[in-house]
Amino acid sequence: MKFKILLLLATILLLSCEQNEKIDSNSNQELDHKIVLDLFSEIETIAYSYTCEDEGEWFFTPYGSKPCGGPMGYIPYSNQIDIPQFLEKVNKYTNAEEVFNIKWGVISTCDIVPEPKGVICKNRVPSLIY
Repeated sequence: MKFKILLLLATILLLSCEQNEKIDSNSNQELDHKIVLDLFSEIETIAYSYTCEDEGEWFFTPYGSKPCGGPMGYIPYSNQIDIPQFLEKVNKYTNAEEVFNIKWGVISTCDIVPEPKGVICKNRVPSLIY
C-alpha cells in the first residue's frame, strides 16, 4: 500500500514542471504542495537511480515530516550515489514539508512509522524489510 502511494506521488511529481519557487508567505497552498512534491520526486529519482543487485550496497533513511511529528516514511538508497548530496536533499524536503504542514495547518494520523530492519532486492528493486 505504501509503495502504491509513493508510486502515485512519484507519477504526479514526474508530470509536474521544474520547481524554482520557495514556500513563502505570498504563495498559495497548491503551489506550496507542488514544491514539496517536486522535492520528493528529486529524492526518488536519485534513490532509485541504481538497480538493486546486492542488499549490502543499500541503506535507508527517514524522510518527510508528519504533522504530529516523526518521519512520513523511509526510503532506500544505494551506496553508489552521492550520499551527502542525497541526504541534504532529504533534509531539505523534510524541512519544506514541516513548513508546509505548519503554514497550512495540515493534520494527519499520529501513528509512528516503524523503522525498517534493512533492505532486500526484489526483482532488482530495493524493498524495505520491516
